[in-house]
Amino acid sequence: PGWRPPSESNRIDQSAVPKETRRMLLIGFVPIALSLLHVSNAFSSPSTQQLVLPPKLQSAADKGLLIQPLPNFYLLGTVHIGSESAEEAALLINAVRPKAVVVEVAPSRVETIRRRNKASTSRKENNDVSTSTLKKSNGPGMLLKCLPALAEKGWSKGGVAGLLFATTIVWGSLLKRSLSAQEETDTLPRADEFAASIEAADAVDASVIPCDVELEALIGNVVQSLSILGWISIAVNVAAETIGLREIDPIRRKRGETVVDWASRRRNIATARASRMHGEELSEGLNKALVDDRDDRFARYCLKVLELSEG
Repeated sequence: PGWRPPSESNRIDQSAVPKETRRMLLIGFVPIALSLLHVSNAFSSPSTQQLVLPPKLQSAADKGLLIQPLPNFYLLGTVHIGSESAEEAALLINAVRPKAVVVEVAPSRVETIRRRNKASTSRKENNDVSTSTLKKSNGPGMLLKCLPALAEKGWSKGGVAGLLFATTIVWGSLLKRSLSAQEETDTLPRADEFAASIEAADAVDASVIPCDVELEALIGNVVQSLSILGWISIAVNVAAETIGLREIDPIRRKRGETVVDWASRRRNIATARASRMHGEELSEGLNKALVDDRDDRFARYCLKVLELSEG
């Protein structure tokens, strides 16, 4: 009640964000924020009572992945690999039982994720452990079918620049994830941290507040942030990385690296910071649209939730 998305026209005043929160927003992890609105009796005095964290969450806190910059605000950094982030998100929500969960997903994805959660629960109840549907939906063949739609969306929203972004950066990222998805599933396994967060939030009757931009808006933001020279610079830098004249993104999988070691390295804050710096050096404009502006948006939503909790 009373929730309204913050204005898109106002950039975040970074001085209003707690220092530790700003640090977390700058390390390159995808954040999930938990804010306690109208705290339950179990935590009636959050300023004097401290939640005893389960061992797994304490370990995340020790690594800097989980912070509590304010008595009624938790910030959890996640990565898109393995299942540890999903487990931590579910554990934190179950332990804190917040009234609101801010998740960095686009609003249009929330109901889709809920439907998938219900379907997954139904399969488990029916003892159906088949992953054929998942393989089909995430496979390279399915991605090839999606390419024309992505290309059309990119062209309609941003012309040539939008087309380039949609078919190279967006689709290329999806393809890379697809090629390693089955190995992740078989080895780690893989669990979606956003799906786990939304499922856990629904279970404790917390409001789910999606704060990411839709793909169409993201395409527009990229087009506005990059000039022709910007695209040329990206092409030159990527070519230099390909032939070994420039260091690749530190977060990418190394040659011969096991998926387990890769997942562990990606959960390291130093790796995330190095990846952030790499992105800024690769293209300041692209990094602004993909990282800085979305971080600002995430922070605005968190501040709005905190404002309501104190009102």
